[in-house]
Amino acid sequence: MTTLEGMLAVKEVARRLGRSQEQVRRYLREGKLAGRRIGNQWFVDVSHLRQMEAPVNPRGDAASRKHRGLFERVRRRREKLRQRWEKLGVRVDAEALVRELREES
Repeated sequence: MTTLEGMLAVKEVARRLGRSQEQVRRYLREGKLAGRRIGNQWFVDVSHLRQMEAPVNPRGDAASRKHRGLFERVRRRREKLRQRWEKLGVRVDAEALVRELREES
C-alpha cells in the first residue's frame, strides 16, 4: 500500500506556488520539482515544495539583480499597455485576468 503522508496533489501545489496546474505538471516531468506519480495523478513532496517557496537569492547577488531587472521591464511594459488602453477608453485589470485564468485551470 502506498502512503501519501507528506505529499500534496498538483492542485494544492499550483495554488501555493501561484502557478497553473499544467506548469506544476511540467516541473514534475522535467524533474524541477520532486514528486511521485501514482496512477494518473502526481503528488509532490512537501519538503521539496518548501524549497521552491523559499525566497530566491535573499543576499542580493547577481541573479537577484537580474530578476529585479526583469520585473522592472515587465512593470514598464505593463504601464505602457495601460496608457495605450486608457487612450482607447479600455479599462483592463490584467492582474485580475491572470488570477481568473489560474483559478479556471
